[in-house]
Amino acid sequence: MEETLHYTLLSVHTLFQKAFLLRLSKECPGLLPGQPKVIDYLMSHPDSFQREIAEGCLIEPATLCPILEKMERSGLIRRDKADGNRKNSLVALTEEGRKNGKRIRELFRTMEEEALEGIAPEERRRLMRSLSQIREHVRRWMV
Repeated sequence: MEETLHYTLLSVHTLFQKAFLLRLSKECPGLLPGQPKVIDYLMSHPDSFQREIAEGCLIEPATLCPILEKMERSGLIRRDKADGNRKNSLVALTEEGRKNGKRIRELFRTMEEEALEGIAPEERRRLMRSLSQIREHVRRWMV
């Protein structure tokens, strides 16, 4: 395939995610796809509303609901109804969820460092600035 922006971003993301999930299965057995992203979000945004999690994780609210249900059943999160409305629940990590969150973050740090091996600090900063600019340009299409 031709090295286009689309293909490069897609292939890097796919390969990174596959490798991450493979390593994660050894560190945090039992976590399902979608759950690490939610746990990572909640590590930085404790006690978040479901719609905030969906927006922060770039997933549809309808996709998030079954993920949260499984996470609640497995003891990773708790949901506290706001105004008696389950759809307006505040979601928080349990102690088990935070323990997994620490492992997830450490794994992200390790894998990012490995992925950026041999790339000078200034090049890393430039790469992150460029990707952030691209993200903001693409985000405008969603309005």
